[in-house]
Amino acid sequence: MAKLGRVFILFVLVFLAVSAQAAAWDLTSNVRLGVSSPGVSDFSTVRFDSVATSTLTQGYSDKDPWFQIHIQNSSNEPLNKILYFDSPQIGRLTLWQDGKYRPEYSGPGYSLEERSYPSRLGAFLIQLAPQENGVFYIKRDIHHALNSKVFLTDESDFLKQENTARMIFFFYIGGIVALVLYNFLLGVFTTEKDYLHYSFFAGSFGATALVLHGVVDTYLLPNRFVVFSNYLMFFSSLTLLSACFFVERFLGITREFKLGFNGVRIFKILAVIPLIASFIVPEHRELFFLGYWIDISIASAILFFIFCGFYMLLRHAHQLATYFLFSWVVVLLGTFVWLAAFYGVIPNNTFTQYSLLFANLGEMVVLSLGLAYKIRVLDEQKRRALRAAEDKERYHRLVRVLSHDVANTVSGLLYHSEMLKAHVDKGPADIHLDRIHNSTGQLIQILKSVRHEEVFHIFREHAEMELVDLKLVCEELVNHYAWQLREKKLTTEIHVASHLMVRADRSALLNQVLSNIFSNAIKFSHEHKRISIHAMDEKDFRVLQITDEGVGILPEEIELIFFSKKIVSHLGTGNEMGTGLGTSLIAEYMKLFGGRVEVHSQHRSTHSVSGTTVRLLFPHMSES
Repeated sequence: MAKLGRVFILFVLVFLAVSAQAAAWDLTSNVRLGVSSPGVSDFSTVRFDSVATSTLTQGYSDKDPWFQIHIQNSSNEPLNKILYFDSPQIGRLTLWQDGKYRPEYSGPGYSLEERSYPSRLGAFLIQLAPQENGVFYIKRDIHHALNSKVFLTDESDFLKQENTARMIFFFYIGGIVALVLYNFLLGVFTTEKDYLHYSFFAGSFGATALVLHGVVDTYLLPNRFVVFSNYLMFFSSLTLLSACFFVERFLGITREFKLGFNGVRIFKILAVIPLIASFIVPEHRELFFLGYWIDISIASAILFFIFCGFYMLLRHAHQLATYFLFSWVVVLLGTFVWLAAFYGVIPNNTFTQYSLLFANLGEMVVLSLGLAYKIRVLDEQKRRALRAAEDKERYHRLVRVLSHDVANTVSGLLYHSEMLKAHVDKGPADIHLDRIHNSTGQLIQILKSVRHEEVFHIFREHAEMELVDLKLVCEELVNHYAWQLREKKLTTEIHVASHLMVRADRSALLNQVLSNIFSNAIKFSHEHKRISIHAMDEKDFRVLQITDEGVGILPEEIELIFFSKKIVSHLGTGNEMGTGLGTSLIAEYMKLFGGRVEVHSQHRSTHSVSGTTVRLLFPHMSES
């Protein structure tokens, strides 16, 4: 029922608008035109020429147009009519009647208090005695472009038309204010900037439309200090600027779409220049060219925004682009109706005269629907994120069970398999125990690698960088592996200066990065070989280099081992087992430290002298 009620109200408004056309006499073709420099007030010095035209037009100019209008009262009754220009951009009008020297003022360029007739249009009350002929001279004083007709009508019909227009304007104001407030509050409470940009765009667009039609100075904020109609350029520029911000956010235009990204910035600049200049243009008519500037910028921006919408829809299947393009279909439909009425293809009435206003309101409704669609998408993304977080927590619980509880149980199996081997004679049972022992040892290595992966993810979320002394860390590393070094009879050399600092997480650097590199150097080195550690500064990096004399790595395996998620594992020179998972995390840790890892190796199958060098490059920093 509520929906039917709204439809009925809208129908009534449309019916009233269509039926409200006043019976008026079009005087446009009988108007004689003249031009003068600004400041001229003596119509006798102006030359008037007859120009048979159906519309009074003038581009942006620093000249003042004059209109000479002859009105004859051939009846025996006094004539009381309203002479008005139907364009709300008529600006400031001054009327003189031949033989009378007191001018009258009208038009939205004057404050309501200064106008001789209280209308948002340029309107004058014309009074002629029976059988009197009147000659009227009207001067237009403003830089805005002109496109208007001149009518003479009864005051009652004119007031009826004005009242209907007022109703339409307040209907429009209610719709725009509701959309702006709704989206502004959404933006505040959801912290989504799209809604704030939209409320700014809709508000500035609505304000421009109301200033353009003289509504602000006549109905909303009539005052004698600021006449908003004289600053239409400011509101137009503000609308273009806000449209740039909104379209950029709404369509998701980023640097990847270079043409769109740079184009939006160009239009922002084109909007800012007249925005600033608009405060001085009313007093400096020589800046009239800025009117063409902003009009061309707005027209170009509309075409560019439509192009961006098609691009995002066709190239990226951007769903919001569909709403964006449909909103422009609504605007273009309203423009078509207005033009058709303007050129007489369809009846010219109040509804068709304000079709652009209705189209603008329709455009804002469509864009609001697009933002409502985005709310639904965001809600769905939020639910998916919550499910992903729950899945992640279950994953971490499983990893903790594997890396702790299961690992302890498997360690027990490994211990007991070793005890059984010590008490079982050589034979078939001993072979099976060897297999059990090796499989159990490999399972422990896998669980350790899982633990490494878990430690990395925890570190990535809670990493706290600090200054780390490389010499102290390297000495601790060698001490930790002292028994393995003795077992394989390996020697180590540390060439690291004291107090040589890098920024990293000390525990992760020691236990995850250096430990993996150093343990692999031991694992793949034969007895009596050497492992050396050097530190040096190279350009923008501080380098920690670990070199071994082991069997080396095949060239095709370097990328797989250090820079991919693929598992590559080989037995060590002493048949040591491993999974290869820990090594793949070294590059990830170095990224978090702001550096990188480099690997150079010579494999024994292709070189007489084999070995591997792993270089850890940390961003260079001066010592404190």
